[in-house]
Amino acid sequence: MERRADIIEHLDRNLDETIAFFRSLTPEQFGRQVYADSGRWTVRQLLAHFVSIEKSMHRLFNNMLAGGEGAPADFDLERYNTTQVPRLDAWSTNELIMAFREGRIKTISIVRCMTEADLDRRGRHAFHGQGTLERFVRWAYEHANLHVADIRKALES
Repeated sequence: MERRADIIEHLDRNLDETIAFFRSLTPEQFGRQVYADSGRWTVRQLLAHFVSIEKSMHRLFNNMLAGGEGAPADFDLERYNTTQVPRLDAWSTNELIMAFREGRIKTISIVRCMTEADLDRRGRHAFHGQGTLERFVRWAYEHANLHVADIRKALES
């Protein structure tokens, strides 16, 4: 299977699994704190994080596809995360789920327009540093899976 098709398959499956997971939660579970660090994000805030990050990845991917260097060298990921999530505080849970869905569908659309050679483009990612576009696109579903696993652990405790 070509890499692009494999990525699309993973993105699509992760979309379905992530939406099913969030739709299975109760309102009380959305208020559960997941991390004990300075962010102290709740389940709902992590869903908002998914929405903001998915959209930011579109800018990164399109920049690299246009020959750009990717994320700026001085990009402050912590600041981005702490400022973007609160902007979605007024959104309902359903609005967040639908926004994540729309964002992921756009991610898949961007990947469908890529060539196999595009996946080898090199650039900078705010979290991963230097790497290939393939690595950064795969991070979209890996990132969601990591946070969902953390949410599951928090809900079990």
